Amino acid sequence: MGEPRYRISPEIVHEEVDGEVIAIDLGDGSYYSIAGSGPAIWELLVAGASEAEIGDALAARHGIEPGEVAAEATAFLAELEANGLAVRGEEGAGNCVAPALKPSADGYEPPRLEHYTDMKDYFLLDPIHEVDPAGWPKPAA
Repeated sequence: MGEPRYRISPEIVHEEVDGEVIAIDLGDGSYYSIAGSGPAIWELLVAGASEAEIGDALAARHGIEPGEVAAEATAFLAELEANGLAVRGEEGAGNCVAPALKPSADGYEPPRLEHYTDMKDYFLLDPIHEVDPAGWPKPAA
């Protein structure tokens, strides 16, 4: 029996843009910016990596000891879980099939997660059913 694997929550859509991951929670309309080493962690999370595999891959990418990034990776995964972006999956044996992270010439930067709610009303609109007579989306009363 191995460590639990992570997966992206089903209510989350995401896209990488210029080295940053933008994730939108379709359930509550929040959106998130994932930066620093967060996009690399996200890539491994999408592939189903375990916590230890994520720490090892990050360390290898930056040429540092796994212990130097393990605590930050663990804290970041906990933050993703607390915000509903990631959930623990079933335990699995062996290594994940995630592609190896490309070596980085940049120094290690801790992962960052920023949470925004300023566009909730727009993300939660249903433009198919909630429209005015002219066809423009409008929130339900």
